Amino acid sequence: MSDSVLTSIEALLGFTLRQASFRGVPFYTEQSGGRGGRRLVVHQAPLRDGAATEDLGRLPRSFRITAYVVGPGYQAQRDALLEAVEAHGSPGVFVHYTMGEITCSAAVVDFSEHRDAGGYCSLNIEFVEANPDLSPLSRADTASALLDGVASALVVISEAYAAITLATTAPVTLLESAASAMLGLPFDTVGSLGTEIAAVSAAPTDTTATAAAVQTATQGMAAAIIAAQATATTVDDPVAGSPFVIAVPADPSGGLAQLATFGATLPAVGGVGSESTAQAAQQAAVVALVQGNAVAALAQVYANADWVSANDAETARAQLLALLDAQAQAAADAGEDALWHAWSGLIVLAMRDMIARAQALPQLGGYETGVPVPSLVLAQRLYRDASRAGQLEDLNDVAQPLFMPPVGVALAA
Repeated sequence: MSDSVLTSIEALLGFTLRQASFRGVPFYTEQSGGRGGRRLVVHQAPLRDGAATEDLGRLPRSFRITAYVVGPGYQAQRDALLEAVEAHGSPGVFVHYTMGEITCSAAVVDFSEHRDAGGYCSLNIEFVEANPDLSPLSRADTASALLDGVASALVVISEAYAAITLATTAPVTLLESAASAMLGLPFDTVGSLGTEIAAVSAAPTDTTATAAAVQTATQGMAAAIIAAQATATTVDDPVAGSPFVIAVPADPSGGLAQLATFGATLPAVGGVGSESTAQAAQQAAVVALVQGNAVAALAQVYANADWVSANDAETARAQLLALLDAQAQAAADAGEDALWHAWSGLIVLAMRDMIARAQALPQLGGYETGVPVPSLVLAQRLYRDASRAGQLEDLNDVAQPLFMPPVGVALAA
């Protein structure tokens, strides 16, 4: 839009228009107002002068603005702004030239079109300040945020490897070693990934294909681990006949934590000269590719895990934090700024998710009965709920539910 069109409309309106936006859709505005204050409940008593007030907190601040989309073709911008207002059930960012950035929800909008000065549309929009934590029952979807972060990081990991230049003497044996490490993990569904893993060493100088193959393999492993854990979350108790939660397996990562340390025992590339330097860089790039994809896949697995106790979640959190820290440090040492930012962001998202979910879980404690007792009796004694007998059996790995060990572990009531 030319400056002359804007000037003509400003002359018509009688004031200067300022730029603003909502959900990234730009428009002009000048007229604005708002409403705020406190939420007060007034209590009045018969035969008493005055009243008592009860403060229920600050009113949600509301804003009323008049937005203008101007010039030839303003209809497309009008439709984009209406879409931003009407098509979303979640808050968005409103940017105002005096109030700054405000996260708010759009409420009512009315609009009218004008043919003067080349045509424009004015839209009166009401915004209400958003507060997602207002409800005591609301809880941020930290797991989804973590999964979104992993998806973004995977792109950066692949791009970092695809950007390197490999010579014809690319470390084929190193790629084959990575494939063997994947196939050797203690998860029986990994064998079905042989086709993708074979591509890792089939075209070792094709960095884009190699990055895609490694990502496909690790993503397949994550999906298999998540599916297996989901199918094993409940089992019918043969005694009580009710479902109970299965304890987290000895290695809840399904081997991904082991793959995340791939290359730790590889001998350093020796020698001097440009060829040795190139080989060392290639080895570091392959190790970073395999490790990075494994750590990202592990974050996905843990974002989908249903932990039995806070203890299990805290142990997994410490493991994942150490692996994420190692990746961030390696990216920083290699001068990979984009990769470092990706890992640093994942650290925040992963810790936020796992801490939030651990806080909602019971702690793992102990019990002592002095003599073996049936699991049904123990469950009734500890929880006043015999249906949790199977949970006790699993936590203590008992072969016979009629004889629980005199000293064992149990979840806090």
